[in-house]
Amino acid sequence: GMTILLSVVSMPLAILAGLTLALMRLYGPWYLRRPATLYVEIVRGTPLVLQLYVIFFLLPEIGISIHRFWAAVIGLAINYSAYEAEIYRAGMLAIPKGQMEAALSLGMSRRLALRRIIVPQATRLVIPPVTNDFIALFKDTAVCSVINIVELSKEYAIQSRSTGAILELGIVTALLYMAMSYPLSLLAGRLEKKLRG
Repeated sequence: GMTILLSVVSMPLAILAGLTLALMRLYGPWYLRRPATLYVEIVRGTPLVLQLYVIFFLLPEIGISIHRFWAAVIGLAINYSAYEAEIYRAGMLAIPKGQMEAALSLGMSRRLALRRIIVPQATRLVIPPVTNDFIALFKDTAVCSVINIVELSKEYAIQSRSTGAILELGIVTALLYMAMSYPLSLLAGRLEKKLRG
């Protein structure tokens, strides 16, 4: 339950932040472009476990205390937002430049052209990689056990220690992860074929 909850709460936040970062990097003024680029590079260059430690253990040292669930959500959203930013950026760069030029020549503002023409097309292009990232995030919820989140892998660790059924529970845990992620990978494959075909 916690694995699914963490995934469905943090992924939409990551997508929204990622899209915003991609827009800042491609269409923002330099004072937004540079910090957005720096953010993406720092987040992609540091491990999720370190980001979770900073949010859950370091922030309270400066007076900012966050509940472990929200620390996990924020950590996952921050980590994946950097990857979604690159995916959206690639998606928007794949749209022919002439489309933006045509929209501007028709009297559309840049903001309206982005909202009506560029972003919808880019979103369509990025559905398969974003779906794959959702599967990866789903599995990365296991890392949140470092801040005492009891998700599927942590539950396995607790139960296997108390019962001694390490192999049996390990197989069940692996099957549960597969049962939850396999339909998503099938969906990603189907969407990719549909978009290519």
